[in-house]
Amino acid sequence: MKRHWLGLHDSEEETFSTTAGTTDLMTSLAVVCMLLLAAQSITGVGENRSSSAPAASAVDVLRREMESDGLMIAGADDPSLLRVVVPDNMLNFAFGKSALSPEAGAFLTEVMPRYAAVVCGSHSDEVETFVIEGHTDDQGDDILNLKLSQERSFAVLSKSLLAIRDRAPWAYACFQRKASANGRGSHELIRNDRGVPDRERSRRVVFKLYLRATSRG
Repeated sequence: MKRHWLGLHDSEEETFSTTAGTTDLMTSLAVVCMLLLAAQSITGVGENRSSSAPAASAVDVLRREMESDGLMIAGADDPSLLRVVVPDNMLNFAFGKSALSPEAGAFLTEVMPRYAAVVCGSHSDEVETFVIEGHTDDQGDDILNLKLSQERSFAVLSKSLLAIRDRAPWAYACFQRKASANGRGSHELIRNDRGVPDRERSRRVVFKLYLRATSRG
């Protein structure tokens, strides 16, 4: 009888040991699961924060695009205006002429479809108008300079629309509605530090983007 009791006791100890081992394993697995859930929760919070970050505005996107193309973003007192000066070496004309040089045509063919994609894409409701403004120096008759600057701005607009129609046709009608050409002649000369007109810099093309009230910062 004593030997039988000892045998029964040994069996119970083995059962307790097995049960305890299983319990420890399940506890460990539960802890691992809790850690994994906590890690996923932290990751989800980070993803939510990233997805809730404010999207770039039309001004931000256009500024990056234009500055990467070598255009100069000029300061403006009006927050609803983005003023962009196109360097003369990128968009130039023969003296007294309104025909675009081959280099100027190639430049517009490259950049204008990209700008139209921003102006007429997801940011369409932010941009009211896209004005192409032509300027001349002070040489010659004022009326002739005004006419010349107008013809040059129309040449830029026409070439831009052709490029957009070929490369971004979905944006063509929208950009045509938003775009306009304007000649300023010699009324806004650029002067050097001594107040003398800088004729080379005065002969220029300026893009002016007027933004709607909803996009003003």
